[in-house]
Amino acid sequence: MSAMNEATLLHELDQMTHDATGNNSTFIKENEYLQDRYEGNPYGDEVAERSKVVSNDCMDVVEADMPSLARIFLGAGDILKFKPNTTKEEDVKEAEEKTKYVNWQVRSQPWSFPVIHGFIKNAEIQKTSVVKYFMEETTEIEEHKKTGLSDVELSMFEESLKGENVKSVEIVREETTEGEDNDIVFKVERTVKSVKIVDVPLESFRMTKNATDKNTAAMVGDVSTMTRGELLARGVKRDLIDSIPTAGSTEDDGSRLKDIRDEAEGGSEDEAKITNWASEEVEVEDLYPEIDFDGDGIAERRHVMRSGDVVIVNEVFNHVPYAVMSALLMPHKAIGKSRAEITAPVARIKTAVLRGVQDNIYAVNNPRMGANKNVNMDDLLVMRPNGVIRSTKETPIANDLMPVVVPYIGDRALQIVQYWDQARAQTTGSLMASQGLDADELGKETATRFNGIEDKGAEKTELVARVMAETGFRQLYEGIAWLDANFQNTVTEIEILGKELTVNPADWKLKHSVVSKVGLGAGDDEKKLQTLSGLWIVHQQLQANGSPMTDEVKRFNILKGMVKASGEPDVEEFFNDPDQPEQLIKAQNEILTKLVQQLQEQLQAMQNPLAEAETIKQQGNLIKAQSDAQLQVAKLQEDQRQFNIKTAQDNKQFMEDMAFQIAELQTKVEEKFTAPAGAQ
Repeated sequence: MSAMNEATLLHELDQMTHDATGNNSTFIKENEYLQDRYEGNPYGDEVAERSKVVSNDCMDVVEADMPSLARIFLGAGDILKFKPNTTKEEDVKEAEEKTKYVNWQVRSQPWSFPVIHGFIKNAEIQKTSVVKYFMEETTEIEEHKKTGLSDVELSMFEESLKGENVKSVEIVREETTEGEDNDIVFKVERTVKSVKIVDVPLESFRMTKNATDKNTAAMVGDVSTMTRGELLARGVKRDLIDSIPTAGSTEDDGSRLKDIRDEAEGGSEDEAKITNWASEEVEVEDLYPEIDFDGDGIAERRHVMRSGDVVIVNEVFNHVPYAVMSALLMPHKAIGKSRAEITAPVARIKTAVLRGVQDNIYAVNNPRMGANKNVNMDDLLVMRPNGVIRSTKETPIANDLMPVVVPYIGDRALQIVQYWDQARAQTTGSLMASQGLDADELGKETATRFNGIEDKGAEKTELVARVMAETGFRQLYEGIAWLDANFQNTVTEIEILGKELTVNPADWKLKHSVVSKVGLGAGDDEKKLQTLSGLWIVHQQLQANGSPMTDEVKRFNILKGMVKASGEPDVEEFFNDPDQPEQLIKAQNEILTKLVQQLQEQLQAMQNPLAEAETIKQQGNLIKAQSDAQLQVAKLQEDQRQFNIKTAQDNKQFMEDMAFQIAELQTKVEEKFTAPAGAQ
């Protein structure tokens, strides 16, 4: 086999993208319909002068899910963690480092909340949701202004600015008024690499139709617009860029998804024509096909960036940098279903029923009139408050008019609405406790039954969360770890929970699997707290019985789970971590200090009563023996003095012994935690 040329490559890509998701009219129209249902847009079959009300069931179900999903994926709890393959120290350390660093990259950036929120909500509304992750290289310019530096200080400061990722340091002298030192401006140009995640609009996404997952799909990619200046900054030759047609000059893809989203702000408008070459936008396809380009008989994953018939990038790239997820999984399909999709049929039926009820109410409130020739028809046709209807006869006008009675059907129609609400609850688990119930019926319901309804509804939402964690978020975490290990070759310092962490992904050598921390019950923090509280009681009992089934680390893990379930992100604000030596030393010093104070108080309490009792006794003996010889008095006084001296010496010795024991204990603790691995 011979290698492909660019013409053959473009032909193969055209074939791959022809029936891909973004170009599949059926797939796009289904998602347009779902977006319309969420927005509450008309169905298109409305009749003039009749009710046009639209049921908002799709929006209700999606918005009912979002608080729980946002609490899980955007709250303080962990979503996923990298699991070490062995118990070796370097394996465990690398897995923990990956977990902290990737989690920081995904959830702690300025753009994290809107991107993740959109990732979740798109999966709730449309058949699938997609984000793209890539390593972005940006250039930052910093300015440092100094005054009155000598040549030596100038050289030293300039050298201090030259660090990692610094491309250049430019010195600019600014002239000042006579007699004053010149200002010196240091312009530092720094190149920064960082992971970026963006939501991909579904109409721009391309994936082989009926693929089972992104890794086995023959082609995955997206279509976006870039400026000519951005392409030039990426190293594309200018004459090649000039051959690319301006975006909008080619045929439109026919998708209404963007227009539906824009209708909430008044619809899309034609953008002003841009005459600046660098700011002109071009349409670029960023594709990752699996294709045998080199002709060796084995198809490999490649990265091909093209615009029309112009190939901008063509390289081997053994990864698909997209995360794809659906709210409801379908077997053997990469694209599943959404919550809005399973709600849409009920919304359509309820819309028809509600429109009928509204039309009936209008007819009941404005009945048609039967009238004979004696009534002035002009007066009858003009509707105004307190309007007069004239008659040509002197007989009562009631004899000449007769309202056409329209039966009211609202009460019966609402029973149908109640049935479909219950059907929706059976499907989605989303139902208000009092929805569709009469006051009499509500009194017959039990709290236990409604608790059961609530639990079943929560279980369905939690299953959606588990699906999202095991599909889209798993792909996102594993993909970003792959990007870090392959493309980030610089040391990064970050702060996590008030502690500095230095990370160098170039040192990552192992491949770790991801374990989901989101499971059934993960969204109910109250239940989680109850479970952890029960485990805490069990561990306290085991500790009291001296059982080896518990230790400080496991008890700390329980407390950590309780703190995170309460919504607090930093566990160490409340409890000391037994794996952190400095925290343990500080805590043990506090315990020993309190112990010394208690012993001192006990010693003083023992000493004072003895001394007082002995003094009283000696005074009694002196009074009794006043008539005795002075020798006996002197002896008693000497005994008292010796007793006081001995007591003071004993107290001093005790204090010295305690201080020595504290110092010795602290030294042992420090040696234990600072000893190298393998040392005894």
